[in-house]
Formats: sequence, structure tokens, C-alpha cells
Amino acid sequence: MTNMEASCHISYQTLTFDDFVSRYREQLPTVKLFELTLPWLTATRDFMMATNDKLVVHCLYSNDETALQLLIAWPLIHRGKHNKLQLHSLSSFYSAIAEPYYTSDDGKAHLSSLLKYIDKNTTWHSMNLGGFAENTNLPYALTKYFKACKLFNETANFYQDNLVDFNSYYQQLPSQLRNTVKRRRKKLAAAHPYNIRIINTLDDFITAFEGYKSIYQQSWKGEEFSFAFIEQVCRAAIAGNKLRFGLLYVDNKPAAAQLWFLQSGTASIFKLAYDQQYKNFSVGSILSMALSEHVLEYDKVTCIEFGMGSEPYKKDWLAKQRQRVSYQIFNQQRFLGKIASFRYITLPYYKNLWFSKNNEQ
Repeated sequence: MTNMEASCHISYQTLTFDDFVSRYREQLPTVKLFELTLPWLTATRDFMMATNDKLVVHCLYSNDETALQLLIAWPLIHRGKHNKLQLHSLSSFYSAIAEPYYTSDDGKAHLSSLLKYIDKNTTWHSMNLGGFAENTNLPYALTKYFKACKLFNETANFYQDNLVDFNSYYQQLPSQLRNTVKRRRKKLAAAHPYNIRIINTLDDFITAFEGYKSIYQQSWKGEEFSFAFIEQVCRAAIAGNKLRFGLLYVDNKPAAAQLWFLQSGTASIFKLAYDQQYKNFSVGSILSMALSEHVLEYDKVTCIEFGMGSEPYKKDWLAKQRQRVSYQIFNQQRFLGKIASFRYITLPYYKNLWFSKNNEQ
């Protein structure tokens, strides 16, 4: 027991996701990205979990003389049974980030206690957790508490913070990008009538989403895994005035579409797509510039970020880069955990050591 645990009584409880939402919906703190909100997690539960998965919310409480006070709540997917149980963050390939809910800074200080309870009260053999911002306490707590813990994935997150207005943002963009957008706007206007709409009402969204699906299917991206997931998170966002849905029309037909989410002063770029027949007009870049101006001038955001991925074009729009990390953890108290730990941690370590020694000779 740590000194902090000794100073206040700590307890642990698991809840179903529905029970957790009904109890704490109004008490949860404001999170920094829309991907961390309850509507996003609910859509992930509804559309992105496997049939036999079970969603469990692991809760840590402080217990004073009057009541239990929630400190941390961590929704985790339980996959498999008994000695084959795997724990996963409640996320999917649509999610760039996943974190527990902390009700206060005290909650962050007690993270190691929650890890201990999850470890001791669940018959797990492996965990896949993330992605996490690399500068948070989560990576440190995981690698400190769990001995068989390896970096599983590391992905780039491009962003630009401390933004004041569109003009200052525009001036710091690469001149080649600014000139390209300017030229392509003129070229498009000379060849076709076009207009841009930024959707932020439900009535407009219903019609516009059909346009988005049409564009996506005609883009280079091919089939979407779950339009139902995207529609549900967009409807939830638009209900809270947190969606900026940009559509560029050419000859009154949808040619480019983008979905951006607003949360806590940040605009997160979620989905980009354009009809390939308009590629030479850079309709995607023209729409990106219009949405950037809108969120900076009208929504007054101070940060814009791409979800994840290191595609080269992103650094032209957003100059800063940080990493988001995921971890794979193995339970060395379980037979399958020991095998997995040997296969994915011990064996690669000695292979790398052997190759290094041979390369030095």
C-alpha cells in the first residue's frame, strides 16, 4: 500500500457500460478530444466490438465518511474466457486515442492502484492498451507496474496549437501549399460552378451524409467498414454543436467531403474524401482551407489536429508532430501469458542481441 493509499480508503468495483453511463453521465469531466466522449465510446461499443466481447468499466473510488467518490473509470473490452481472456482498450481503427476517465488530478495519482486491482481481480493473460499520448502518465504507469510490457505500436499525430486566427495560421503555411490552393480555386471556378457548405444542423446532415457516402465510395479509399458507426458519432456530435461537416459541390454534385469534430478548443480532422474525377482541381485542399478558416474564425479553436498517421501531406497543414503509443502486456502468472511473453518479448530481445553481435564481427 502506498502512502497515498494509506491516507484515504481506496476501493474498486466493476460496472457494465450501461450502468456506468446512467450513474456518471453528468459527473464526468470534460475531455480534450471528441474521441474520448461517451457518445464516441457508445458507438464503438455498438458497432466495433465482436459478438462475444464483453465491455467492463473498471472503477476506482476513494471512500470518505459520507460516500464513495469516483477517481478513475476505465472501460475495457474483455475478449475470450478464463485463461484465454484478453483485455483491450475500448477503441477501434477509427480511434486515434483511448484513455481512462479521471475525475480529478487525484485520479491520475492513483492510476497504479487501479492497475493493481485490474491485475489481481481479472483472470487475464494479455492486454492491448492504447493509443495514449506519449507525454501522459499512462505509458509510464504501465511500463512501471507490468514487467512483461512492450511497445506495440507508435503512430504520428500532426497538430498545430496556440492558434489565434486564420490569417496568422495561413501565413505560416508553406508557400507552395498556399499557391497551389489559390491556383486550383481559380482553375475550378473557370471550369465549373462550385460552392462549399459547412453543415452543423441535423436536418442538413441527413441529406449531406448521403453525399458523403457517395463521395467516399468514389474516392481512392474504397469501401467504408461502418457507415453506421460514423453516422452515429456524427449525429451525437451535431446534437452538441461539435461537428463541422464540410461539403464541396461541383455542378451541384458532391465532390469532396470532410468530417471535423470540435472539443475543448480543438478541431480534430476525422475523415477526408474526394471524388477522384476532380483530383486535378485539388478539391480536398480547397475544402480543407475553407474548414480551417471556419473553425478558426467562427469557432475560435486554438488547436487543429489530424487523428493519426504519418502521411506526408499532413505536415504541410500542421507543422508539429507528437506520438501516440500502444502497449502489449502479458501476464506472467498465467501459462499462456508466459508463452506470449517469451514469444513477443524475450525471443525478439535475444534475436536482436545475436544479430547485433554478429554484425559487429
